[in-house]
Amino acid sequence: MTLNIFETITNELVEFITDIKDLFIDMASGIHKFLNRFMSDDILILFGIAICAFLAIIFFRYVINKR
Repeated sequence: MTLNIFETITNELVEFITDIKDLFIDMASGIHKFLNRFMSDDILILFGIAICAFLAIIFFRYVINKR
């Protein structure tokens, strides 16, 4: 009986994690479809790289100024 409870909890946890993963994939897919109407994938990649670089600069400035 105890094994059955652990098995059920494990199965529910795996299904929950899968649902969360699918939610993020669906959100990213929807955003990509929306943005793809206005610009090509190459420009989306450039904007993504620029946003990541900007966030990295902000993070490192925060870490450096923390001292």
